[in-house]
Amino acid sequence: MRALRLASVAVAAAVLSGGLSACSSGGGGGTGGTADTKAAGDAIAGKVGDLDPRAALAASAVVMQRAGNGSLTLSTDSDTLTGAGDWRQQTAVDLAGKDKTSTKVRVLGDDVYLGGGPETTVVLGGRHWAKVLPKDPIVGSMSVLFLTMAQMTNPVLQLSAAQSGKLTKIGTETVGGAQATHYRAVEDTAKVAEGLTMLGGDQRAAVRQTLDAGGSTLTVDFWINSGQQLVQLKEYGDKGGEASAVTVTYAGLGAAPKIEAPAASDVGSGADLAKGFKF
Repeated sequence: MRALRLASVAVAAAVLSGGLSACSSGGGGGTGGTADTKAAGDAIAGKVGDLDPRAALAASAVVMQRAGNGSLTLSTDSDTLTGAGDWRQQTAVDLAGKDKTSTKVRVLGDDVYLGGGPETTVVLGGRHWAKVLPKDPIVGSMSVLFLTMAQMTNPVLQLSAAQSGKLTKIGTETVGGAQATHYRAVEDTAKVAEGLTMLGGDQRAAVRQTLDAGGSTLTVDFWINSGQQLVQLKEYGDKGGEASAVTVTYAGLGAAPKIEAPAASDVGSGADLAKGFKF
Protein backbone atom coordinates (compact mmCIF):
# COMPACT_ATOMS: atom_id res chain seq x y z
CA MET A 1 0.00 0.00 0.00
CA ARG A 2 3.06 2.19 0.37
CA ALA A 3 3.28 2.78 -3.41
CA LEU A 4 -0.30 4.03 -3.56
CA ARG A 5 0.22 6.35 -0.58
CA LEU A 6 3.50 7.83 -1.77
CA ALA A 7 2.45 8.32 -5.38
CA SER A 8 -0.92 9.83 -4.54
CA VAL A 9 0.51 12.22 -1.97
CA ALA A 10 3.36 13.30 -4.27
CA VAL A 11 1.11 14.06 -7.21
CA ALA A 12 -1.69 15.59 -5.16
CA ALA A 13 0.68 17.84 -3.21
CA ALA A 14 2.29 19.06 -6.40
CA VAL A 15 -1.05 19.69 -8.05
CA LEU A 16 -2.36 21.71 -5.14
CA SER A 17 0.85 23.70 -4.69
CA GLY A 18 0.59 25.10 -8.19
CA GLY A 19 -2.12 23.46 -10.22
CA LEU A 20 -5.41 25.13 -9.55
CA SER A 21 -6.02 27.81 -12.12
CA ALA A 22 -8.28 25.48 -14.06
CA CYS A 23 -10.78 25.87 -11.24
CA SER A 24 -11.30 29.53 -12.00
CA SER A 25 -13.58 28.64 -14.88
CA GLY A 26 -16.71 26.77 -13.84
CA GLY A 27 -18.64 24.06 -15.59
CA GLY A 28 -17.53 21.20 -17.79
CA GLY A 29 -15.69 21.40 -21.08
CA GLY A 30 -16.99 24.79 -22.17
CA THR A 31 -14.85 27.80 -22.95
CA GLY A 32 -16.55 30.09 -20.45
CA GLY A 33 -17.73 32.40 -23.22
CA THR A 34 -14.25 33.86 -23.79
CA ALA A 35 -13.15 31.98 -26.89
CA ASP A 36 -12.86 34.10 -29.99
CA THR A 37 -14.06 32.07 -32.97
CA LYS A 38 -12.56 34.52 -35.47
CA ALA A 39 -9.19 34.11 -33.79
CA ALA A 40 -9.62 30.35 -33.98
CA GLY A 41 -10.31 30.62 -37.70
CA ASP A 42 -7.24 32.78 -38.22
CA ALA A 43 -5.09 30.34 -36.29
CA ILE A 44 -6.30 27.33 -38.24
CA ALA A 45 -5.63 29.30 -41.43
CA GLY A 46 -1.97 29.50 -40.40
CA LYS A 47 -1.83 32.98 -38.84
CA VAL A 48 -0.61 31.78 -35.47
CA GLY A 49 2.29 34.22 -35.33
CA ASP A 50 -0.04 37.17 -35.90
CA LEU A 51 -2.19 36.51 -32.83
CA ASP A 52 -1.71 38.31 -29.54
CA PRO A 53 -1.49 36.00 -26.48
CA ARG A 54 -5.14 36.40 -25.43
CA ALA A 55 -6.41 35.65 -28.94
CA ALA A 56 -4.02 32.70 -29.23
CA LEU A 57 -5.29 31.16 -26.00
CA ALA A 58 -8.91 31.80 -27.01
CA ALA A 59 -8.34 30.18 -30.38
CA SER A 60 -6.64 27.19 -28.82
CA ALA A 61 -9.57 26.76 -26.41
CA VAL A 62 -11.87 26.43 -29.43
CA VAL A 63 -9.58 23.90 -31.12
CA MET A 64 -9.19 21.82 -27.95
CA GLN A 65 -12.93 21.90 -27.33
CA ARG A 66 -13.49 20.51 -30.81
CA ALA A 67 -10.95 17.72 -30.15
CA GLY A 68 -12.77 16.77 -26.95
CA ASN A 69 -10.25 14.24 -25.63
CA GLY A 70 -6.68 13.03 -25.91
CA SER A 71 -3.79 11.19 -24.35
CA LEU A 72 -2.29 12.80 -21.23
CA THR A 73 0.98 12.70 -19.35
CA LEU A 74 1.08 14.44 -15.98
CA SER A 75 4.52 14.92 -14.42
CA THR A 76 5.90 16.36 -11.21
CA ASP A 77 9.49 16.35 -9.99
CA SER A 78 8.85 13.02 -8.29
CA ASP A 79 6.25 11.10 -10.30
CA THR A 80 4.58 10.65 -13.69
CA LEU A 81 1.07 9.49 -14.53
CA THR A 82 -0.08 8.66 -18.06
CA GLY A 83 -3.41 7.86 -19.65
CA ALA A 84 -6.35 9.67 -21.20
CA GLY A 85 -8.53 12.70 -20.62
CA ASP A 86 -11.96 13.74 -21.85
CA TRP A 87 -13.32 17.28 -21.50
CA ARG A 88 -16.52 17.23 -23.54
CA GLN A 89 -19.57 16.99 -21.26
CA GLN A 90 -17.62 16.71 -18.02
CA THR A 91 -13.97 16.50 -17.05
CA ALA A 92 -12.80 12.89 -16.92
CA VAL A 93 -9.34 11.36 -16.61
CA ASP A 94 -7.96 7.84 -16.43
CA LEU A 95 -4.32 7.90 -15.32
CA ALA A 96 -1.82 5.40 -13.94
CA GLY A 97 1.76 5.31 -12.74
CA LYS A 98 4.68 3.57 -14.39
CA ASP A 99 4.35 0.01 -13.05
CA LYS A 100 1.85 -2.52 -11.76
CA THR A 101 2.11 -1.31 -8.16
CA SER A 102 1.57 2.36 -8.98
CA THR A 103 -1.42 4.52 -8.26
CA LYS A 104 -4.37 4.43 -10.65
CA VAL A 105 -6.75 7.39 -10.72
CA ARG A 106 -10.07 7.61 -12.53
CA VAL A 107 -12.20 10.73 -12.21
CA LEU A 108 -15.57 11.26 -13.89
CA GLY A 109 -17.12 14.57 -13.02
CA ASP A 110 -17.34 14.61 -9.20
CA ASP A 111 -16.64 10.88 -8.76
CA VAL A 112 -13.11 9.84 -7.80
CA TYR A 113 -11.85 6.25 -7.99
CA LEU A 114 -8.44 5.14 -6.74
CA GLY A 115 -6.69 1.86 -7.44
CA GLY A 116 -3.25 0.35 -7.15
CA GLY A 117 -1.33 -2.90 -7.22
CA PRO A 118 -1.87 -6.29 -5.56
CA GLU A 119 -1.74 -4.80 -2.05
CA THR A 120 -4.66 -2.55 -2.88
CA THR A 121 -6.68 -5.47 -4.25
CA VAL A 122 -6.10 -7.44 -1.05
CA VAL A 123 -7.19 -4.52 1.13
CA LEU A 124 -10.33 -4.11 -0.98
CA GLY A 125 -11.30 -7.77 -0.71
CA GLY A 126 -10.43 -8.66 -4.28
CA ARG A 127 -11.74 -5.48 -5.84
CA HIS A 128 -9.41 -3.25 -7.87
CA TRP A 129 -10.93 0.19 -7.20
CA ALA A 130 -12.25 2.28 -4.33
CA LYS A 131 -14.70 5.14 -4.73
CA VAL A 132 -13.30 7.83 -2.46
CA LEU A 133 -15.57 10.35 -0.75
CA PRO A 134 -14.63 13.47 1.25
CA LYS A 135 -16.03 11.91 4.45
CA ASP A 136 -13.81 8.81 4.24
CA PRO A 137 -11.12 8.55 6.94
CA ILE A 138 -7.52 9.26 5.88
CA VAL A 139 -8.16 9.03 2.13
CA GLY A 140 -11.14 11.41 2.04
CA SER A 141 -8.99 14.44 1.35
CA MET A 142 -7.67 12.68 -1.74
CA SER A 143 -11.05 13.01 -3.42
CA VAL A 144 -10.49 16.78 -3.37
CA LEU A 145 -6.87 16.46 -4.46
CA PHE A 146 -7.52 14.23 -7.43
CA LEU A 147 -10.68 16.03 -8.47
CA THR A 148 -8.53 19.16 -8.65
CA MET A 149 -5.85 17.28 -10.57
CA ALA A 150 -8.46 16.22 -13.13
CA GLN A 151 -9.68 19.78 -13.55
CA MET A 152 -6.16 21.06 -14.12
CA THR A 153 -5.69 18.67 -17.03
CA ASN A 154 -8.77 20.09 -18.78
CA PRO A 155 -7.21 22.25 -21.53
CA VAL A 156 -10.36 24.23 -22.25
CA LEU A 157 -10.72 25.28 -18.63
CA GLN A 158 -7.04 26.15 -18.40
CA LEU A 159 -6.92 28.19 -21.62
CA SER A 160 -10.14 30.01 -20.77
CA ALA A 161 -9.23 30.83 -17.17
CA ALA A 162 -5.80 32.13 -18.15
CA GLN A 163 -7.26 34.82 -20.41
CA SER A 164 -8.08 36.94 -17.36
CA GLY A 165 -4.46 36.93 -16.19
CA LYS A 166 -1.36 38.85 -17.23
CA LEU A 167 -0.30 37.33 -20.55
CA THR A 168 3.09 37.26 -22.25
CA LYS A 169 4.38 35.68 -25.44
CA ILE A 170 7.71 34.05 -24.58
CA GLY A 171 8.79 32.80 -28.02
CA THR A 172 9.03 29.74 -30.23
CA GLU A 173 10.39 26.50 -28.78
CA THR A 174 10.57 22.81 -29.64
CA VAL A 175 8.20 20.52 -27.74
CA GLY A 176 8.03 16.84 -28.58
CA GLY A 177 10.11 17.38 -31.71
CA ALA A 178 7.84 20.08 -33.17
CA GLN A 179 7.75 23.87 -33.02
CA ALA A 180 5.32 25.51 -30.60
CA THR A 181 4.71 29.05 -29.39
CA HIS A 182 5.24 29.54 -25.67
CA TYR A 183 2.83 31.81 -23.77
CA ARG A 184 2.76 32.63 -20.04
CA ALA A 185 -0.20 33.63 -17.86
CA VAL A 186 0.20 34.98 -14.32
CA GLU A 187 -3.06 34.75 -12.40
CA ASP A 188 -4.29 36.12 -9.08
CA THR A 189 -5.03 33.25 -6.69
CA ALA A 190 -7.83 35.23 -5.05
CA LYS A 191 -9.65 35.36 -8.39
CA VAL A 192 -8.94 31.69 -8.92
CA ALA A 193 -10.45 30.88 -5.54
CA GLU A 194 -13.58 32.86 -6.38
CA GLY A 195 -14.15 30.56 -9.34
CA LEU A 196 -14.20 27.26 -7.41
CA THR A 197 -17.96 27.04 -7.92
CA MET A 198 -17.93 23.50 -9.33
CA LEU A 199 -16.87 22.09 -5.94
CA GLY A 200 -19.11 21.33 -2.99
CA GLY A 201 -18.83 23.39 0.19
CA ASP A 202 -16.40 21.16 2.10
CA GLN A 203 -14.32 20.44 -0.98
CA ARG A 204 -14.20 24.08 -1.93
CA ALA A 205 -13.05 25.12 1.53
CA ALA A 206 -10.26 22.53 1.53
CA VAL A 207 -9.00 23.51 -1.90
CA ARG A 208 -9.29 27.21 -1.06
CA GLN A 209 -7.15 26.76 2.04
CA THR A 210 -4.42 24.92 0.14
CA LEU A 211 -4.56 27.37 -2.74
CA ASP A 212 -4.09 30.33 -0.40
CA ALA A 213 -1.12 28.58 1.18
CA GLY A 214 0.53 28.28 -2.22
CA GLY A 215 0.98 32.02 -2.71
CA SER A 216 -0.70 35.05 -4.16
CA THR A 217 -0.20 34.18 -7.85
CA LEU A 218 -0.21 31.17 -10.15
CA THR A 219 1.90 30.96 -13.28
CA VAL A 220 0.74 28.82 -16.19
CA ASP A 221 2.92 28.30 -19.26
CA PHE A 222 1.27 27.11 -22.49
CA TRP A 223 2.89 25.67 -25.62
CA ILE A 224 0.61 25.89 -28.67
CA ASN A 225 1.51 24.41 -32.06
CA SER A 226 0.87 25.73 -35.56
CA GLY A 227 -2.58 24.09 -35.61
CA GLN A 228 -3.40 25.99 -32.41
CA GLN A 229 -3.48 22.75 -30.43
CA LEU A 230 -2.25 22.90 -26.85
CA VAL A 231 0.62 20.43 -26.67
CA GLN A 232 1.89 21.19 -23.16
CA LEU A 233 1.20 23.29 -20.08
CA LYS A 234 3.20 23.85 -16.90
CA GLU A 235 1.78 25.38 -13.75
CA TYR A 236 3.21 26.49 -10.40
CA GLY A 237 2.56 28.82 -7.48
CA ASP A 238 4.76 31.74 -6.47
CA LYS A 239 5.86 30.19 -3.16
CA GLY A 240 6.99 26.85 -4.56
CA GLY A 241 8.17 28.27 -7.88
CA GLU A 242 9.10 26.03 -10.80
CA ALA A 243 10.42 23.39 -8.39
CA SER A 244 6.77 22.63 -7.55
CA ALA A 245 5.57 22.68 -11.16
CA VAL A 246 3.10 20.22 -12.63
CA THR A 247 3.52 19.60 -16.37
CA VAL A 248 0.74 18.17 -18.56
CA THR A 249 1.39 17.10 -22.15
CA TYR A 250 -1.29 16.33 -24.76
CA ALA A 251 -1.20 13.98 -27.76
CA GLY A 252 -3.56 11.90 -29.88
CA LEU A 253 -6.26 14.55 -29.75
CA GLY A 254 -9.74 13.26 -30.53
CA ALA A 255 -8.61 9.63 -30.45
CA ALA A 256 -8.64 8.72 -26.74
CA PRO A 257 -10.69 5.74 -25.54
CA LYS A 258 -13.95 6.35 -23.72
CA ILE A 259 -13.54 6.77 -19.97
CA GLU A 260 -16.13 4.91 -17.93
CA ALA A 261 -16.62 4.19 -14.25
CA PRO A 262 -15.26 0.83 -13.07
CA ALA A 263 -17.79 -1.97 -12.85
CA ALA A 264 -19.78 -1.67 -9.62
CA SER A 265 -18.77 -5.22 -8.66
CA ASP A 266 -15.10 -4.17 -8.81
CA VAL A 267 -15.43 -1.08 -6.59
CA GLY A 268 -14.87 -1.03 -2.83
CA SER A 269 -15.17 1.81 -0.35
CA GLY A 270 -12.75 4.54 0.61
CA ALA A 271 -13.09 3.39 4.22
CA ASP A 272 -11.76 -0.04 3.24
CA LEU A 273 -8.94 1.54 1.24
CA ALA A 274 -7.91 3.61 4.25
CA LYS A 275 -7.20 0.43 6.23
CA GLY A 276 -4.18 -0.23 4.03
CA PHE A 277 -2.47 3.11 4.67
CA LYS A 278 0.43 2.95 7.11
CA PHE A 279 2.06 6.08 8.50
